[in-house]
Amino acid sequence: MPRNHLIILPCHGIWKIDSASDDNNYGQLSDQWYLAPFQLEGNDHLVFIKQSLKAIEELLLDYENSVILFSGSQTKIDAGPISEAQSYFLLMKKLVNLATTKDGFEQLTSLFDIEIRILLENIVKQLESNNISVNTLFSNGYINTEEYALDSFDNLLYSILRFKEITQWYPKHITIIGFGFKESRFLNCHARALDIPKDIIRYISYEPEPLNYSQEQLNRYFENLIYMEKKNALGLFENDWYARKNSLTKKKNGRNPYKRIARYDGLKMFHFNETELTDSEHFKKYVEGKMPWSYKEW
Repeated sequence: MPRNHLIILPCHGIWKIDSASDDNNYGQLSDQWYLAPFQLEGNDHLVFIKQSLKAIEELLLDYENSVILFSGSQTKIDAGPISEAQSYFLLMKKLVNLATTKDGFEQLTSLFDIEIRILLENIVKQLESNNISVNTLFSNGYINTEEYALDSFDNLLYSILRFKEITQWYPKHITIIGFGFKESRFLNCHARALDIPKDIIRYISYEPEPLNYSQEQLNRYFENLIYMEKKNALGLFENDWYARKNSLTKKKNGRNPYKRIARYDGLKMFHFNETELTDSEHFKKYVEGKMPWSYKEW
């Protein structure tokens, strides 16, 4: 029976693999990552780890039917030609492998908070109950990478097309694990623009976690986060469904120092090279009811 559940983990940074031989580098410190300045305040790097472990936990709940795709390209010139997706994959393999030993688990619990400890505990229990080794988990295609995505629209679309490459089928169920403030962007913009039925896609949210903030400071932090999301992403995608206009293409080009170009066969069915139509006209002509996953009106 073919696998039909796609679990997408949109990546947002690059773990410093060049220092992975350091026994103390488990991604627990911000300087063990290539991050943008705005990602420091909310301890985003720790949220990346929680999101990734949650994806593995979800996979193991439906192991025979699911595939995780870490999605993210080679976005940081200082990191060299290592993709966000590769770095997440390798970090998760390092963490889970260590967690399966008693001493290793104790070491990790001394570095991370209780939420990460619980996720690791659940993963280890699921591996044991299903008689799955860490090597099998990470080497049989159930956890894989998508290495061309440069924004959230790409994360969703390219992961679907990559899933097709791996399984020969399109997914019947999609789970996205990401930041809560991006949920509307994924479900109300991207999924709608791709004609993905509402009842086959779900979103699991994790938010940034500023430390030692008062409630008032937290309120201001998240209010600003939502404002910036609307200004710099959601608002732009609402007016550029397929990220073809200057504002979004400029951002994507800035994240593509190694000039990666996605060449998934499935891109042809979207006719993105035809730019004379408005987004809604393009959707009506080429997308609505015409995708392999289309079967209901929104």
